[in-house]
Amino acid sequence: MSTGKKISIFIILSIILIIYFFGYNYDYKSYSISVIFILLLLFSYIGLTLPVYERIAGEDPGNFFFNPWKKIRYVILSSLFIITILILIFSTVFISLELSEKRKNHFLDSSQTKTIEGIISKTDSIPLRYSKKPVAYLHYKINDQEFEFELNNPDKKYIIKQKINLKYSLEYPSMFKIIE
Repeated sequence: MSTGKKISIFIILSIILIIYFFGYNYDYKSYSISVIFILLLLFSYIGLTLPVYERIAGEDPGNFFFNPWKKIRYVILSSLFIITILILIFSTVFISLELSEKRKNHFLDSSQTKTIEGIISKTDSIPLRYSKKPVAYLHYKINDQEFEFELNNPDKKYIIKQKINLKYSLEYPSMFKIIE
């Protein structure tokens, strides 16, 4: 196996493990991290599948009028290659997020949890490309550790100094769920 394939597999497995272990509060993470992960997955999967594609599809046959069936075959195989890459990327991210969510539920449904009251410390609007995303910042303290998480607030249901009941894991205090 070539070094490029080993690096691609390492990057893919690293992203899966990062999402699995640290993606449990994915709703509250940065958008730019998601874009970086998608781009890394894209280049890694292209690095893994491109040699196979080149063996199957071959070179671009050139002008359509001279080799119409070869050109049609080449276009179809190119389309299948792109679709395969997209399916691989989104299935990797989806499966990783599902596993992370199961891990979070496993810890929060166990007996090793406590409830605490958090408070909305501030509200803000994050500028996006053509709009703004309203957010609220949830703040809570466990022993000597302070935690602050960004919550989506599209309908303005969170206001400053609002108290919110949380259930958190004793093993991972940053792993929480809002109790309504």
